[in-house]
Amino acid sequence: MFTKSQTEIMLDAEIQSALKKLAETDKKSEEYGKLVEHITKLHKLTTEQRSKPVSKDTVLVVCANIFGVLWLARYERDNVIKAKEAMKNVIKPR
Repeated sequence: MFTKSQTEIMLDAEIQSALKKLAETDKKSEEYGKLVEHITKLHKLTTEQRSKPVSKDTVLVVCANIFGVLWLARYERDNVIKAKEAMKNVIKPR
């Protein structure tokens, strides 16, 4: 989950080299603007490569569903429905 792929490593290396070039160039030069654009494009690629984190709402819904299933399974294990009781709840056909 936290390991970087080969693509991410290469993108990070390219960003680092571009940042080093950026530090060496004059801020008023045309090359400076091109480097900034190049760095922003590379940064956008790195953020698109990463998977989006799971929202807290999704985690809460999943936990609530799992809790409900476990609660129902425990209830059914402890309170077994007997055949006589079950047949009383069934609607008879007319």
